[in-house]
Amino acid sequence: MSHKGFLIAGNWKMHPDTLGEAKAVFASIARKAKSARKTVVVIAPPAPFIRDLGGKGGKAGKSGAKGNANGGRPGIVRMAAQDVSEHHSGAFTGSVSARELRSAGAEYAIIGHSERRAAGDTGEIVAKKAKQALEAGLRVILCVGETERDGHARYLQTVREQVHSVLSAIDKKLARWMTIAYEPVWAIGKSYDSAPKPQDIHEMSIYIRKTAAEVLGKKSGLDIPVLYGGSVDAENAKAILKDASIDGLLVGRESLDPKSFGNIIEYADSI
Repeated sequence: MSHKGFLIAGNWKMHPDTLGEAKAVFASIARKAKSARKTVVVIAPPAPFIRDLGGKGGKAGKSGAKGNANGGRPGIVRMAAQDVSEHHSGAFTGSVSARELRSAGAEYAIIGHSERRAAGDTGEIVAKKAKQALEAGLRVILCVGETERDGHARYLQTVREQVHSVLSAIDKKLARWMTIAYEPVWAIGKSYDSAPKPQDIHEMSIYIRKTAAEVLGKKSGLDIPVLYGGSVDAENAKAILKDASIDGLLVGRESLDPKSFGNIIEYADSI
């Protein structure tokens, strides 16, 4: 059974060191993405590289309603910001606003990544960042996930609160530009045997959508795209995409390996 179209997003974090290296990796990924017929490919490079890789004057197009459910048309690599400021503008040295990132060519923004939460982003700050990104015209990839699992399923409440805190703070009309990435922190760096199985991910995606429906209403909540992130590589990606009933992947270190990331894109497009 063919899929309506996946979103495969790569978070480069603070890599690579130079624009030249970034251009080389990006060019290889762009060649693979060009042949995609239904898979939307998004790359989140370090902010200084956004314009040069695919921003204004580059090959990234504008976000729009056309394309697959995850946004945009396949065939072109879309740019994402790894974070945005919770402020619109002002005396906030070192911060970059959502509007500035949109102006540079970003079409998506990763909000609430576990590394940002660990650095001090509270639920309130994450909600403000998501609001800023949406109002600036960015599509939001909201990261949620527990740091550990307990035998009493308290981790479900953690995920529920993370989803609620953002969705209850935004204009509901903008919720259609949101995707939620389930990113269990405890699974990062784990082997395939220790990471969540496709069935576990499927169950969490159902829980996340039901939680979203509590805020957005049944139709909007159950339709919200859900990605999986957490030690994704070319091998486990196949099982996850095939059996977890999700809408795509948020890939970390493997997205810097054009061959591995290209294999993920190619497999996603074949389903």
